[in-house]
Amino acid sequence: MLKQSIILAMLCAGLSATPAFAAPYLSASAGAGMPGCWEEVGWNSHFETGLALNGAIGYTFGAKRVELSVGYQKSGYVEFPAHDATIMSCMGNGYYDFDAGSGVVPYVTGGAGVVTVERSFLQEGSTDFAWQVGAGLSVNVTKSLKLDLGYRYLRPEGLECAIDGNPVKWAIHNLLAGFRYQF
Repeated sequence: MLKQSIILAMLCAGLSATPAFAAPYLSASAGAGMPGCWEEVGWNSHFETGLALNGAIGYTFGAKRVELSVGYQKSGYVEFPAHDATIMSCMGNGYYDFDAGSGVVPYVTGGAGVVTVERSFLQEGSTDFAWQVGAGLSVNVTKSLKLDLGYRYLRPEGLECAIDGNPVKWAIHNLLAGFRYQF
């Protein structure tokens, strides 16, 4: 956990020390959060598609971008309709934009950070390291405003069953639409 904390602190320090040619931006998106199967020894749980929200502040350096994002997602259990899981994330992300000058810009992204997963029937949560990869398209609406359509694969690591401590394997798929405003 110390190693992940040091990496996240270095990324945040890098975001604050930007050169003069960097252009800051803000982004917000919403979409479908589709958690995969929660797999642990002797038990699997399934989730309904829920709402995923994401906000970020970042810098553009030509074709490269870096950002700090905060996300929220809530999905109900299929097996236990009265209960749900909430995922809060704080991620440092890097992007590469493939700008061919057409106004439609494909991109790839990757990031690392922390997620807090809370399950309502346990009334407790855990905070763990997570990583994500994704791809998408941005479309120029104006010189400063971009429509963003993207996919993210988010994978928490180190999750454990709160009852018996067994390791848990879980991933979340997000389809998001939003806007990015570059200053």
